[in-house]
Amino acid sequence: MAETFSNSLITNSIYHLLNFEKYSSFPMAAREAALSNAFQIVLFSSDFNALFSVETRHTVSIEEAVRQSTEMGLSIETKKATKLQLEGLTTYWGPVTVAGEKYYLLLVDNDDNYSQDDILKLAEIIELAMGMWNFAPERDPVAEFIRALRRGNRGLAYSLMQELDLTQEEFRGVFYVPGVKKEGGLRELAAFENDFNIRTLKMVTEGEIAGLILESSQTKEYGEPEWKAFAKRMSLLDADKTFHVLGTDGIEGMCNAFQLINETEAFIQLIFPYKHSFSKYELAFAGNCVNICMNGGTVKKNYLDLIKPFRDAKDTKSRQLMETLETFMLDSGLSTAKTARLMDIHANTVQYRLKRIKDVLGVDITANTVVPGLMMALAVYRIENEVKSL
Repeated sequence: MAETFSNSLITNSIYHLLNFEKYSSFPMAAREAALSNAFQIVLFSSDFNALFSVETRHTVSIEEAVRQSTEMGLSIETKKATKLQLEGLTTYWGPVTVAGEKYYLLLVDNDDNYSQDDILKLAEIIELAMGMWNFAPERDPVAEFIRALRRGNRGLAYSLMQELDLTQEEFRGVFYVPGVKKEGGLRELAAFENDFNIRTLKMVTEGEIAGLILESSQTKEYGEPEWKAFAKRMSLLDADKTFHVLGTDGIEGMCNAFQLINETEAFIQLIFPYKHSFSKYELAFAGNCVNICMNGGTVKKNYLDLIKPFRDAKDTKSRQLMETLETFMLDSGLSTAKTARLMDIHANTVQYRLKRIKDVLGVDITANTVVPGLMMALAVYRIENEVKSL
């Protein structure tokens, strides 16, 4: 098995990292190599400041990784690659030379798939690729600021905020758009800025845009409907989803907003497969569902018991009722017309099935006291179902 991984890792990484026809820069090639092979790259200066990174999984922050590795005895004077386990992640640290300058390279094996020899070979290929691309890392304080917020590094964020001459009163919200085409995404973002007279700080990497919304006294009023329209345009540029949290309160609020996005990104479209735009309300709902699934126990059982008559049904009619209930509650905003469109059935059929569901459950499924519990139960069910099928 190790040999299979090794062949796949090295061959696929070389294909991306040295593909000068397909990619226009080393960062683009590195990101695709990392995504394809489930690893992460961070290039540090001699004082362990991150200068370039490709993060494919937001778990341990770079700052926390540096702190832990330093506590475990790693120093910049180390001459050879060192393997360290950090909070369940397998990391490899080693010296590299880029454009005649000494740096330190951190590689993270996301799923612990590769041997140390595999990673050492990968490090050599990355170092070779940086030289062949004539890649020289540059400092970007805006990107550093956004990364600090995304990782919850409040101390660094306050320092960079002052360096960028920003005030907390300017911050209106955060956004994150994965999977978007860079040029088109920036164009749509610029149009949104122009329409509402706002300013954004953004960090653009190949395939994603993350950033902050800044406001002034000249900003025009906007809110969820305007962001949903923006997200719809982004979806035409290959962005499956657009995350936004408006009304954040300074550094603390922005860190919390990005944390909520990080925690729910992998699960939210399992709950809302038809949505492209996710606000703090959907994110908070998804976060609670994820916590219920992860913690299990009585709370999870109590929710799933609410839909027990349909949950484990084997017959076709019961499965149809379950599908109708899911679509009606989670996808259609309790609209029978929209449920009919999404399921491609007649509205009368939806009405009949909803009546049957009410009879079986013994409650009015549109009652204010019933809707929250049913939605949570169905969302937890969707997450559980999708995770089991993977």
